[in-house]
Amino acid sequence: MSDPIREKFVISQKAVLIRDNKCLIMKMTKSSEHWELPGGRIDEGEMFDTSFAREMKEELNFDNFEHLGVVHYETWYIPDGSAVCGIANLIKNDKDEVVISDEHLDMKWVTQDELDDYNFFWPSSKKMIKQGFEKYNLINK
Repeated sequence: MSDPIREKFVISQKAVLIRDNKCLIMKMTKSSEHWELPGGRIDEGEMFDTSFAREMKEELNFDNFEHLGVVHYETWYIPDGSAVCGIANLIKNDKDEVVISDEHLDMKWVTQDELDDYNFFWPSSKKMIKQGFEKYNLINK
């Protein structure tokens, strides 16, 4: 049994970016059969906003975006026994071109109805995206 005080715990943040009623998803380089949302883990010593801004720059080439709020979070264990807390944030950036990093092979803009056509790395990605669409639709009424 692992010692809970010494257990590895990873906090990772993802962005739900919706444009024209489609959400951006990205195909992973290290696991090419999986798709994910842009984002990544908070490094030791980083604060939420600094880490999230760094990840958006690294993965989308965004210098500016509007953070519209957390839409979902969930925790789970990965096969190596580490605990993960995944946080999905709805963001807005309608003007900048998305330029993906080397961490991704491809990107797609998908509707909510198309989500079941994709195999996501995170177990709760579809739920995160659906809740992102809900908040997006409430904001844009």
